[in-house]
Amino acid sequence: MKIKILLFIGSLLAIWQTSAQDSNFHIYQAFGQSNMEGHAKFEPQDTVALSERFKVLQAVDCPDLDRKKGNWYTAKPPLSRCNTGLTPTDYFGREMINNLPENIKVGVVNVSVGGTKIELFDKGNFESYVESAPDWLKNTVKQYDGNPYGRLVELAKIAQRDGVIKGILLHQGESNTGDTLWPQKVKDVYDDLIADLNLDPAKVPLLAGEMVSKEEGGVCASMNEIIAKLPEVIPNSYVVSSEGCTAMKDNLHFTPEGYRKLGRRYGKKMLEAQGYKGLERKAPEGFDVRRENIARGKIDSINYKSQTVGTTRKALVYTPPQYSKNKKYPVLYLLHGIGGDEKEWLRGGNPHVILDNLYADGKAEPMIVVMPNGRAMKDDRAVGNIFDSTKVAAFATFEEDLLNDLIPFIEKNYPVIENSENRAIAGLSMGGGQTLNFGLGNLDTFSWVGAFSAAPNTKSPENLVSQPEKAKNKLNLLWISCGDKDNLLPISQRTHEYLVEKEVPHIYYIEPGGHDFKVWKNGLYMFSKLLFKPVDTSLFNKYSLLGTPASTNVGNSKYPQILPDGRANFRLKAPAARDVKLDLGRKYDMDKNSEGVWEVTTDSLSEGFHYYSLIIDGVSVADPNSETFYGMGRKASGIEVPFRGDDYYTLKNVPHGDVRMEQYFSPVLNSWRKFFVYTPPGYDKEINKKYPALYIYHGGGEDERGWVEQGRTNIILDNLIAEGKAEPMLVIMPDGNMPVTGFSENGLRMFERELKEGLIPFVENKYRVIDNAENRALAGLSMGGLQTLYAGVQNTDLFSYLGVFSSGWFANDNEIAEGQYKFMAENSEKINKDLNEFWLSMGGKEDIAFNNNKVMMQRFDEMGIDYIYSEYPGGHTWPVWRNDLYRFAPLLFKN
Repeated sequence: MKIKILLFIGSLLAIWQTSAQDSNFHIYQAFGQSNMEGHAKFEPQDTVALSERFKVLQAVDCPDLDRKKGNWYTAKPPLSRCNTGLTPTDYFGREMINNLPENIKVGVVNVSVGGTKIELFDKGNFESYVESAPDWLKNTVKQYDGNPYGRLVELAKIAQRDGVIKGILLHQGESNTGDTLWPQKVKDVYDDLIADLNLDPAKVPLLAGEMVSKEEGGVCASMNEIIAKLPEVIPNSYVVSSEGCTAMKDNLHFTPEGYRKLGRRYGKKMLEAQGYKGLERKAPEGFDVRRENIARGKIDSINYKSQTVGTTRKALVYTPPQYSKNKKYPVLYLLHGIGGDEKEWLRGGNPHVILDNLYADGKAEPMIVVMPNGRAMKDDRAVGNIFDSTKVAAFATFEEDLLNDLIPFIEKNYPVIENSENRAIAGLSMGGGQTLNFGLGNLDTFSWVGAFSAAPNTKSPENLVSQPEKAKNKLNLLWISCGDKDNLLPISQRTHEYLVEKEVPHIYYIEPGGHDFKVWKNGLYMFSKLLFKPVDTSLFNKYSLLGTPASTNVGNSKYPQILPDGRANFRLKAPAARDVKLDLGRKYDMDKNSEGVWEVTTDSLSEGFHYYSLIIDGVSVADPNSETFYGMGRKASGIEVPFRGDDYYTLKNVPHGDVRMEQYFSPVLNSWRKFFVYTPPGYDKEINKKYPALYIYHGGGEDERGWVEQGRTNIILDNLIAEGKAEPMLVIMPDGNMPVTGFSENGLRMFERELKEGLIPFVENKYRVIDNAENRALAGLSMGGLQTLYAGVQNTDLFSYLGVFSSGWFANDNEIAEGQYKFMAENSEKINKDLNEFWLSMGGKEDIAFNNNKVMMQRFDEMGIDYIYSEYPGGHTWPVWRNDLYRFAPLLFKN
């Protein structure tokens, strides 16, 4: 009886463990020597953008990191022991979660010992190896209770309670260089792990990374020939290349860049080994080639009576394999281009072959496809001048023919499901325009709409989608695609931008190619396999192969590109370079292809303007593909990321003011100075009118160009004035840099004198401005914010409006701040009386000046100083400051 009870309890425990285990938590063991342990110091970029989906099971107790052995933590380096560095597992995990569905988590278990031979992980003989090892290695082994292999198994069993072991990562061999028996020794360790953890070797691949390559000067590179033989010994094993992974000066260990690149390769290889292909983003090779030994559909020609045209018209109908009149099918109406007819798709696109292959692969729902002649006129042949206005008009007339004649005929003569959920429309070129016009204009008829290279017959976006909310509710899928070299791409782009603005879900898909069937066939494949089944709208922005060239690109540069999901793709041709990085605040390692082109795709970027540089073999340079801007104390590249709501600084068809450059001699600084001035629309015509003036200053590391080029001041003011939201005003954008640092008392005092004695007199002598405090405003960002505080608060007889963006007196600098606070406390009544607006703003808690500003506002409150506080997320960046100007300018000169 006792034995039965114990067996019963054991069964319950087994059931409990199974139920607690999460099949969507994928565990990977990692072991080896110093390169798997992590020899390079991790950098700030390695500790940010961490995901809760990527975990590490702590291998040893680390009190200073607040981590305990056997517990899961978000995978922030170090991932081996307490004082180790960056390892391949860091970026292995990142690569995995970037490619796996969002419901999948990844965990790593890393037990590694620098300088060890593979013999340390031989569970039957490791003791004799440790006994003869040097003391430094023994000390490391002690951290694993003297048995690293045992610790690896112990942790793996803990991990198995929570998830499923999916693979094993190895990087070891430097200490076994020249050992031809190494592959067999690795197999012995692998076999032991499989047995001790009750794993299926067919489902648990082993990945082994190469040593530092010969090209990188690797002193153990000869070992790579031995590692290459591992798949001959372990069938389910794979070798991860180290080619191009940069090395440290010891030629044994990888640099941080090398670890990142190698880690991502481990991830790609593991995904490949597991057969995970990820999101299918383009048609596979041979998708349009007729296959043997598969079931095929059938194409028939039909005639239907058209009341619209007053004649009998033709169409082609494709019925799927195993078509049965006893079964009901959804329908796709597939339209041709301006030079085609009902046979164009058949002649150039092989739609029947594409669909047959999709069905054979189980990728598409069986459907009937109708290919009509979209030229609704009695003589609908594609002959003569196909651009004749009568023939072009016939394409619009086809909407009536489609809705009132063709669809009723199909639904009467074929077993189709008669509702919008089972009715789709798609087309190429002119047919793409028809598709958008008819599909989006008849949302009760079509729930699936796909336009390939839509032509100029496409209606304007506001007419296409006049009821965005209805479109959101009625559409299952809206697909808009085009080739990147197609001259009609702007048609698709304008529709896409409007849909983004109105938050209508859709797939915007740009691919390499022109206005041809190569593009349209791929479009048909991608669109068809999504039809008449549940779709995941969260994936819509991930399909596109290419992005839209950034508006900040020079000339016809294709890169950088902004992808629909907000990521950016950068490319640079530099075949002789050893290492190239993208510095976008966070650094990204770029990969080189066989043609010497370096490329990287970023994470999703925040809205608006970003400075960036390329670091080529350690030297920061501007991207030759991009405009450059003076910022960060030097010329740097810039990229503009569009976002929903950026129309306030978008060039519009409204009256425009002018931006002029002025040079003047400063009597204070005894030197020539430069500034830009924005004059509002009508300034040169209304010669007797005087205007108020806003003096606005840039931040540290920038100059007078900042508010013009990065800030888009003129466009923001043009739009505000046109909408009646801001008073017409002049905006003076000077150089706030002084001969001494602008953050010192001397520099601030010099700034104040130059503003009062140099700049303002020159402006008021040359321009028609109202020269009193009520019509004068002062504002600035960061350093310019401090200058505004210093010169503005003490001169409220000159300025009735102050704007301080992303700034505040330094909380730990009493020398300047306390003097200012003393003055304000003594003059608080006058300050409050004189100032119409005292406007403070920050870019959220991420703004580097946030704490300074917080302390300053507390002091203002104690003194009874009146102010308005505003916050816009984005940190210490131009997107925040543009928005500051957009919200500050309407407050000015209203009294």
